[in-house]
Amino acid sequence: MLSKQFSLRVTQQGIGLPAAIFIITTMAVIAVAINELVQENAETFVEEVNLARAFYAAESGAGFVMNRTFPPEEYPAYAGSNCAARTYTFDALGGAVGLAGCTAVVSCSTILEAGVEYHTIESTGSCEDVERTIQVRAVK
Repeated sequence: MLSKQFSLRVTQQGIGLPAAIFIITTMAVIAVAINELVQENAETFVEEVNLARAFYAAESGAGFVMNRTFPPEEYPAYAGSNCAARTYTFDALGGAVGLAGCTAVVSCSTILEAGVEYHTIESTGSCEDVERTIQVRAVK
């Protein structure tokens, strides 16, 4: 009887070790793939946030130049301001916490047609390595 049990153990070939190695390898590949997806998602999120910040920096720069070109009546200090190129740098101390580190480069051109001034304001906002450009046209 002892020889019969011994012979069964010798002839049996287990699948446990190869199956365990296959499962561990498969789980490692899945873990690496999930890690790559998470990193891509994080980079995409940061880029989307910077795109929004750059857009608002460009919009703010255009708004500042519009305010200087078409000054409100209650701010006579802006009276006579021209449509000129300007660069604005936003920082947290100026109250622009969300735009800290962003800049807006604004160019302005004026065309006089039949006694009417047409202004084209182009503003490029940049935050880190992302830029957005907007264009505003106005009649004075």
